[in-house]
Amino acid sequence: MVGGIGMALLEGTVTDHRDGRIVNASLADYLVPVNADVPELDAAFIHTEDPLADPIGVKGLGEITIVGVPAAIGNAVFNATGKRLTDLPIRLEALL
Repeated sequence: MVGGIGMALLEGTVTDHRDGRIVNASLADYLVPVNADVPELDAAFIHTEDPLADPIGVKGLGEITIVGVPAAIGNAVFNATGKRLTDLPIRLEALL
């Protein structure tokens, strides 16, 4: 969920159009969410086995949970402002 929040609101590569170099190529300049950026989250786990998905009955959570979060945030921005944004990250400048 935190990765999805970062994808929707913070993470983005900035390119210098004069020479094509990436401006925020280091972790010092690339924005990722920190504890203060993320509200309290409540994750619910379903304790069941799934032998069809995996031979040992294990379900993975990995990056599959990221995909719905930016879409939900984008829909919330649309519902609040009436402007549909399709580029990530969602920036204040795009709403003006």
